[in-house]
Amino acid sequence: MTAKQRKLLILGAALLAFGAVKFGLIYYWYLHNRQPAAPAAQALSCDIERGACALPGGGALRFSARPSHGQPFEIRLDGVAAEAAPTADFTMPDMDMGFNRYTFVRDGEGWKARAILPMCVSGSRDWQVELKAGKAAYLLPFRVR
Repeated sequence: MTAKQRKLLILGAALLAFGAVKFGLIYYWYLHNRQPAAPAAQALSCDIERGACALPGGGALRFSARPSHGQPFEIRLDGVAAEAAPTADFTMPDMDMGFNRYTFVRDGEGWKARAILPMCVSGSRDWQVELKAGKAAYLLPFRVR
């Protein structure tokens, strides 16, 4: 074996060892830094025009008025004790409407958020809001005017 072949053999072995160490470190990091999967949102079935929607964990979600595209409306969350501010994510089923997350702020004993829904070019009026309060998550489908 020539000196050049020996150098290439050593270089190849070093690259294989480096790859094995890198793989081992990534695998170790993956095993020890996995986040637990977020619980699936619990579906709610209530009519937002008939008043407050009772939440299974206690509390109520209420819209100040039936939402309309491009018009601001207020969402109230009462009877929910949360350490961090709850959030409301508005999405359309099977359509990307961008990022529509609103964070609630304290309002007396409850929470409130002011939201505006964008206009859908397809004319769809079906929306859903995913409410996250602490470890609980709720999904409420609704229609806009």
